[in-house]
Amino acid sequence: MPESASLSVADRQWRSVLVLGWPLALGIAPVLVALGDVPLCAFRQLTGRPCPLCGGTRACAALVEGNLAAAWQANPGLLPLLVIAAVHSVQLAHEAWSGRRWTRWRIGPGPWLAGVTFLMGSWLLRVVN
Repeated sequence: MPESASLSVADRQWRSVLVLGWPLALGIAPVLVALGDVPLCAFRQLTGRPCPLCGGTRACAALVEGNLAAAWQANPGLLPLLVIAAVHSVQLAHEAWSGRRWTRWRIGPGPWLAGVTFLMGSWLLRVVN
């Protein structure tokens, strides 16, 4: 059993909001994609180049449909971050439910930094090509 520390009610509520927001964000992605050519990215509108998150809405919509290949094609750099977010959400859900914070086996900044590094590398490759 991992070491743990008690959480306040506010901490439990904050974790619950984060965990519930994740499926809502994924659920709205197909709706945004169905709207057509709505400009979702101010960076692209200003520069003509994609930002690191361009294709993220299409990637999430493809994941909701179970199409991993289309998600990868839309924005390959985003997928590792979504996996990290999913694992972290499971951890936060457990903490919100149990009222105890895990102090061991915690997702720290390392995986997030690796995911952001992969995202930025992927973006640079898209911009250069």
